[in-house]
Amino acid sequence: MCELALMIAGTMISAAGQMSQAHAQADAANYNARVAEMNAQIAEKRSKDAFERGQQDEQKKRQDVAQIQARQKAAMAANGVDLGYGSALDLLVDSATMGELDALTIRSNTAREAYNHDVDAVNKRSQSQLFRMEAKAAKTGGYLNAMGTLIGGASGAYKGYRQSRIGAYA
Repeated sequence: MCELALMIAGTMISAAGQMSQAHAQADAANYNARVAEMNAQIAEKRSKDAFERGQQDEQKKRQDVAQIQARQKAAMAANGVDLGYGSALDLLVDSATMGELDALTIRSNTAREAYNHDVDAVNKRSQSQLFRMEAKAAKTGGYLNAMGTLIGGASGAYKGYRQSRIGAYA
């Protein structure tokens, strides 16, 4: 009879251990999900920041080019150069063209940086969902393992009980 009690106690402790381990795994996965979600929010903030910085840089570039052109015009006009044709006009057009290309390059680089942060945010949200699924699976697996242990222990206990009863009549 003592063996039967020990078998039942061992089965119960084993099932409790499996449940405890499953809850610990689920807690860890839920923690990782929260961390991934926070990282996604940070990536979104970085995207917004990159976009805002890029707009400011693009605007500043256009202002810088306008100042350069103003200095060019003033210098040429002070020297009596006609700004409406020839080399003077070419210089002003080239300055405007190169400045606009620089501004558009800033815009393109900004869009690329913001896009990379947006992709990072999506990936981190997906990772967060995966961790939540892992937490749910850990709990479900723990319950199933504990049930299997309880059923297996009950079966073993029943067999032990039957054998002890058969032995008692033999």
